[in-house]
Amino acid sequence: MIQRLLGALLAAALWTGCGSDGGTQLLFDVDLVVATNTPDSFSIAGVSTSLSTTRTYTWSCSKGQANVSLGSTLTHGYIRLEVWDGTHTLVHDNTYEAVLIGGVDTFTRAGGAAGTWTLRFTFHDALFTGALTVHADTLDQDDAISIGGTGSLDVSWIFEPGWDATPVHVSAGGMSAGTVRVRLWDGNGTLVLDQTVSTVSAFTTDVSGAAGIWTVQLDFSAAAVAGGVTLSQT
Repeated sequence: MIQRLLGALLAAALWTGCGSDGGTQLLFDVDLVVATNTPDSFSIAGVSTSLSTTRTYTWSCSKGQANVSLGSTLTHGYIRLEVWDGTHTLVHDNTYEAVLIGGVDTFTRAGGAAGTWTLRFTFHDALFTGALTVHADTLDQDDAISIGGTGSLDVSWIFEPGWDATPVHVSAGGMSAGTVRVRLWDGNGTLVLDQTVSTVSAFTTDVSGAAGIWTVQLDFSAAAVAGGVTLSQT
């Protein structure tokens, strides 16, 4: 129900002009964003045509790690998410920029501290509809990165999963433009993968390394990815 309402509001905010340029013009701006803050579960959802603001929340998290999911279509601007754990240690800081046309499922840094967390969302000229959720990892799920379709994406993201010695499966789907550079450092800080994926049908590989907190860096350059990018040990 909420998705239908948000979609209707976004559609109402757009109007195809009949002037000489024949372009799409905004009839009015919509910035409807609602936060739902409960222990172990946080979400910020809505629809916006041009949101620029910063919102900070305290949040009760009973685990040392949280799962992060961006289930939004973001066609302009960006949303930056910064997360501090119960000891006020920064455990997540990524800027999710347009164009994202599929979901992004990730996590905060492994080995964090439970307690009162701080979540800060910075929206800049964001045209989006959907939700960004943060959930305590109460089921101790394996850390996995899943990035849906992108269009002309230029951004770098860093993730810090807790992985054991099981090989990590890396997959990048078909690309029609641009590149994605995938770099992995294992639990000892040793670089175990540095791969740039360009316009190919698909790329897959398995990477082994020392157990511990790994570092994953994804650099997108004008990347239009149809099949998405995934990294996991399952």
